[in-house]
Amino acid sequence: MKYLTRALSVLLLVLFTSMGAQATPLSDLFNGGSITAGDKLFDNWSLSFYDASDGRSFNAANIDVTPLNDGGTNPGPGLQFTVSNNELSVTGDGIYAYVDLMFGFRASVLDPTMRIRDNSLTLTDGSLAWDPADGSYDLGTYIRETIGSAAGQENLGAKDVQFSVFGDPQELIDNTFNSATFAPQSEIWVTKNILVWSVDDTDTAELFGFEQRFSQTPATVPEPSTLLLTGLGIAGLVALRRGKKL
Repeated sequence: MKYLTRALSVLLLVLFTSMGAQATPLSDLFNGGSITAGDKLFDNWSLSFYDASDGRSFNAANIDVTPLNDGGTNPGPGLQFTVSNNELSVTGDGIYAYVDLMFGFRASVLDPTMRIRDNSLTLTDGSLAWDPADGSYDLGTYIRETIGSAAGQENLGAKDVQFSVFGDPQELIDNTFNSATFAPQSEIWVTKNILVWSVDDTDTAELFGFEQRFSQTPATVPEPSTLLLTGLGIAGLVALRRGKKL
């Protein structure tokens, strides 16, 4: 008999809040598409890496991306990723079966008075099925996300989420939420590395969905005293230049 564990903590909430929003296949985004959620624009999507132990090809059309326009300033607008057709599902091969996917995109503000303050990542739906009779457990889903101020950088932070089972006796790792905090930015670059794996041929790991949120804050406006000092400085420079001309 197999045991089945599902991470569904926020799935129903996501379904209700994203009703009416238009989903876009990840394949369209890789071909130059973009998504808008709230005052955030998500563009410059690119596939960085893909590998699978069984030699399968990656079909980005099996991952839909839906804008989440709720959330206010915190947790903010975001994206829901929904995986279909077992695109990120793995059954063990007795050695080490896996799917390894990496992609990235840019998140930027459309409202010049707002900034991205931080972001969060949540595994919303997945399953682990294992057979206790074999006495060995090594399967799961894992996402590592890095955030940078430019493409390929991770100077703004990194985070990990994981839903997996290891060892004998079995140990369930259920860290399905994580967040990163950084100074307000007008744009950030996000890179996701997704790994789904299973060892025993009686075990299956599946990732069906995850959610991304981007908190926001008003852009800092210089105080009147700062503006006054800046104005006096500029006026002084103008007077100095005029004096030199005379």
